[in-house]
Amino acid sequence: MILRSGEKMIYKIILSFLLISLSFFSVPVKANSSAESDLGPWSVLLYAGGTAKQVFGDVMLGKYTSVGEVIYAAELAYTLDQKNIIRRFFHPVFDVVQVAGNLAYRHDYAHHDNVKEGNLYLIWRFSRFPWSRYLRNSVAIGDGISYDSHPPFADVEGGKPISEFSRLLNYLLLEVTFALPAHPEFELALRVHHRCTAWGTFSGNPNAGSTNVGVGLRYYF
Repeated sequence: MILRSGEKMIYKIILSFLLISLSFFSVPVKANSSAESDLGPWSVLLYAGGTAKQVFGDVMLGKYTSVGEVIYAAELAYTLDQKNIIRRFFHPVFDVVQVAGNLAYRHDYAHHDNVKEGNLYLIWRFSRFPWSRYLRNSVAIGDGISYDSHPPFADVEGGKPISEFSRLLNYLLLEVTFALPAHPEFELALRVHHRCTAWGTFSGNPNAGSTNVGVGLRYYF
C-alpha cells in the first residue's frame, strides 16, 4: 500500500502525539476542577467490519470494495484519570485520552485464510459538542502497534512473496460514536481499523497494509 504525501503528514502528527504521550505516561498532576465527569474508567467494544481493496486515502474519500476479508474484534480500554498529565496535556484539543488494546480475528473467505491479531494503542477523543443534550457524539483517533499470527492476504502486495511482509505493523484507528443522552454508557461506534508500515518505520515491505471499515457497540463501566 503506497502512502501519499497527505497520508504521510497524518501519520507524522499521530506518531508525534504518541511519542509525547509516552514521555509523560502515568505522571499525576493537580486535577482540573472544570473537567466533566467520565462515564467510567473502563469500556469494552465489540466490533466487526470488512476490509477494503482501496488504500487508506481512497477509503477516507468514501471508496470501498471488499477484498474478501472480515474482521471481528473485542477491545478493552481504560480512560486516564482527569488529573493524569497525559490527559491534561492534550485537553485543549482532546478531552479524553485512553489506553486500549484489542484482540481480532481476520477471516478471509476469498483466500480461505484465518489470522489472529493483537493491537495496543492510545486513543485521543473529543466529545465536547454543543448538541450533547440531544445526541452524544465523539470523534477519536488512535495509534499504536499491531501484530498478526502471519501476514494476512489483505496486507500483502500482489505477486510478492509473503516472506517480505512483517507481522508487526503500525496500527491506526479513526472513530465516530453516537449515544442517547439517557443512556450515554452505550455507544454505537463507526471505526476505521488500519495497519501499515508508517512509510517504512516498521520492517518488511513498505507497501504492506490494509484498511478495514466497520461498526461496533461499546459499553462504559
